[in-house]
Amino acid sequence: MEVYTTETEQVDAIKRFFVNNGKYIAVGLVLGIGAIVGWRYWQSHQTNQLQDTAIAFEQMNQSLASGSKEGLSAAEKFANETNNIYGVMTDMELAKQAADKNDLAQAEKYLLTASGKAKDKDMQALSDIRLARVQLAEGKTDAALKTLEQVKSKGWQLAVESIRGDILAKKGDTAGAREAYSRGLESQGTQALKEMIQVKLDNLSN
Repeated sequence: MEVYTTETEQVDAIKRFFVNNGKYIAVGLVLGIGAIVGWRYWQSHQTNQLQDTAIAFEQMNQSLASGSKEGLSAAEKFANETNNIYGVMTDMELAKQAADKNDLAQAEKYLLTASGKAKDKDMQALSDIRLARVQLAEGKTDAALKTLEQVKSKGWQLAVESIRGDILAKKGDTAGAREAYSRGLESQGTQALKEMIQVKLDNLSN
C-alpha cells in the first residue's frame, strides 16, 4: 500500500480513486440501499403474512372444534400448507382430537409431523413430550424413551422425568422408575406436578 506524505498527494489519490472506481461505488450504493429497502419490505411482508396466518388459524380452529368432517379436512389442509408455529399448533390439536377418539396411531403421526416441523425449541419439546405420552399409551416404550431423549431443555425436565418414570415402571424397571421420579422431584416445576410425581413414587414403593 502506498503511503501519502502530503495533503495534495492524498487529495489527488482520492480523486483518482473515484474516477477509476466511481461507477462501481455508485452501483454498490444502489445495491446497498436496495438491500435495505428490500430487507424492510421482506420483514413487513413476513409480519403481514404471519398476521394473516394467525387469523386463518383462529378460523380453522373454530371449525375444527365443531367436530365436523369438513373442519377436520380444513385443519389437515392448513397444517400441510403451513410451515410455521401455527402449522405446528394445528398438528398438535389434530393429535389431541385423534387421541381423544383413541386413535393413537393417527395422533402419533400428527405429533411426529409437529416435532419435525417445529423451529422453536419449546414447541418441539412440547411436541416430543406429547408424542412420548402417546407412544407410551400405544405400548411403544422403547420409542417413547428415545423420543424423550430429544428434549434437552432443563425447563421441561420435570415433565420428562415424570413420563420417563411411567415408561420404566411399565417396562418393569422399578429401580429406574424410582430414579426418574426422584430426579423429577429435584427439578424445577409446578408444585402440582411434583405432588403427582410423589404419589407415583409412593405407589411404586408400595
